[in-house]
Amino acid sequence: MASSFAWSESYSTGPTRVDTSFLNLLNTNTASGADTTTNPAAAPIPIPAAGTNYSYERYLQGHWTGSFSTISSLYFWKSGGTPGTGLTLNAGAKGNQTFATPVNTSSAIATGGIPTTQGTGLTPAYSAAYSDYLVLQLAVGTTAAPGAMATITYSIQWNET
Repeated sequence: MASSFAWSESYSTGPTRVDTSFLNLLNTNTASGADTTTNPAAAPIPIPAAGTNYSYERYLQGHWTGSFSTISSLYFWKSGGTPGTGLTLNAGAKGNQTFATPVNTSSAIATGGIPTTQGTGLTPAYSAAYSDYLVLQLAVGTTAAPGAMATITYSIQWNET
């Protein structure tokens, strides 16, 4: 028995759900962050003169298929990369697989830093092929530099029987 895993993003007001290996937090639009053809330059997050500007929240889930009995003990963390000066990646878990229309103001869900140690981190629950939502948001402060941001790698671990 073995499962197959994919990240899945939900977006828009529907929501629309797509499996992906790419998530773009650099846009200020509500299109899928999984769309590798979306050019962040078309809807950039401006560096503010004061305060903070935000990306739209991105609703991410783990998606399992294949032959297995149970998925349990999920942990989500940032396993690689560091955002630049003036950039903060926030995350939070949203229970019960409940989607809300993403906002590009300070998130009420993605309120904490993303853990960086394997075996610790956010602990979404699993049910019916998907984890609870992991909500991610990029905050851009006044000290951010223009240009591309480094690639950040997220990981999820789980027990499977």
